[in-house]
Amino acid sequence: MQIDIEQLAPAYEPMRSQVCIVGAGIAGLTLAHRLNEKGLDVILLEAGGLAIELQGQSLLEAAQFAASPHAGTHIGRFRAFGGASLRWGGQLLPMPPQTTWPVSSEELKPYDLQAQALLGVDELPYEGPEFFAATFAEVPRLIAQLPELNARLSKWAPFPRRNMAANPGRELLASRTTRVFLNAQVSELLLAPDRSHIVAVVVRNRAGNSFQFTAQHFVLAAGTIETSRLLLASRSVAPEGVANQHDQVGRNFHDHLSLPAARLTGSARKLFLSQLRPWIFDTSRFGPTLFGPAPLTSTLHSAKLEASTELCRQLEINPCLAHLTLTEPPDSGFAVVRKLLTARQQGGLAATLPSAVRRLPRASVDALRLVGAASIHNRRYVSPSTTVNLQLNAAQDVPSASRITLSDQLDPYGLPHPILDWRISAHELATFRKFAAHLRARFDGLSGIDWAPELFDADAPLPNLGDARHAMGGAIMGVDPHTSVVDPHLTVHGLPNLHIASGAIFPTGAPQLITLPLMSLALRLGDRLIAQLNR
Repeated sequence: MQIDIEQLAPAYEPMRSQVCIVGAGIAGLTLAHRLNEKGLDVILLEAGGLAIELQGQSLLEAAQFAASPHAGTHIGRFRAFGGASLRWGGQLLPMPPQTTWPVSSEELKPYDLQAQALLGVDELPYEGPEFFAATFAEVPRLIAQLPELNARLSKWAPFPRRNMAANPGRELLASRTTRVFLNAQVSELLLAPDRSHIVAVVVRNRAGNSFQFTAQHFVLAAGTIETSRLLLASRSVAPEGVANQHDQVGRNFHDHLSLPAARLTGSARKLFLSQLRPWIFDTSRFGPTLFGPAPLTSTLHSAKLEASTELCRQLEINPCLAHLTLTEPPDSGFAVVRKLLTARQQGGLAATLPSAVRRLPRASVDALRLVGAASIHNRRYVSPSTTVNLQLNAAQDVPSASRITLSDQLDPYGLPHPILDWRISAHELATFRKFAAHLRARFDGLSGIDWAPELFDADAPLPNLGDARHAMGGAIMGVDPHTSVVDPHLTVHGLPNLHIASGAIFPTGAPQLITLPLMSLALRLGDRLIAQLNR
């Protein structure tokens, strides 16, 4: 059921449910879908509407920066039903086997499969040796010759499945047991006077009317920055904010750092593309799957070369990886194909099609090449005009020196704007320089690798270094309430009916892509809530 809170008269009685979820992005929709399957009474509160609106986006752009600008604060975030999935690139990679998290990758594996099923990707392994064995493909020589790098294969969800507002969001909007409230900006989490639990959440609409929602359990799935903001801004009972008795909310904010390290041309370009360009498989070849017809079983896989734990120790660097980026000219047929597929993901295909019609003949030829390469060689076709770069990604320091705090300036809903004190440390810069130097030595003698010269000058800035728009931290997971906000089950320390399902709980950037671990953790939380409510 769908309800626009802008159309509601002021309510004097709280609206009740078993579970109230704040945020209808990837994590919130994943969790709501699981609870809806079991027939639980769920309220899902989304601060935006069904579509991205300029007015809502302007609120995200009002965030302030105390140090380095952080692009992911407003780019890639959307106040709308579906959240980041409306524009998300669709790439998946699970938590690595070696992690310092209080939740193991083995524990999340069953949930990884369930999340994959929601997104329509195949069940092939992520680890390089297992992937090539399962697909009967030869291990690329480049990978075999770099044993200090762990090859892992990410998966890309098909464009129609990336937008979770369409699936499973459409099911939730039509559900009899789930009520979706749109334009419902949460302004406060009401803490009980004895601080033992959350009593209700307060929602405001643009007219200034307030509404209260009560539930047996509350889940913050509002994204990393908004989660910290809501906890810190809920000060009517606790002046320091909810769950902040040990001054941990907002701390340990972090992201992945990303840097184009080298452009590949000539023989290097040819070698890297022959060895590492993406694989595409229709898993119906490998036996029964969870999925069904062939169009949904075709999944693209990209190689990530992660520095091993031993290499990180030897070089004294943070977890990092290298991978290829493929950039097509904007006027190419490949760009047209991608534009049309992205428009389909965003639900705007009809509006995009007219502008692409004049370029469709060329796009059709390129599309045939893509289909042919996938069908015959199980590889992604790369045109001669494609720019191929070697990209480096790295996790930030643990603990992070960055932090989310609140401004004195208020938004139209009466909430303080967030302040992002995001910092890049000298050790993080050294991680890129040392990893690049290691790779340059390993590729010595191979012509056509045009390294960024500033990588090898310790005094030079790295002008192209930026965040990967994977905002994490601010309410991290841990076993010690003095150094973390939620426990390993995502329940806030000391508040048994408040839980967090967002990137805010990530204690480190060890997962180089955060969406799959986030969805898996949300599904795991869903099962725990179902068990508790069905006792």
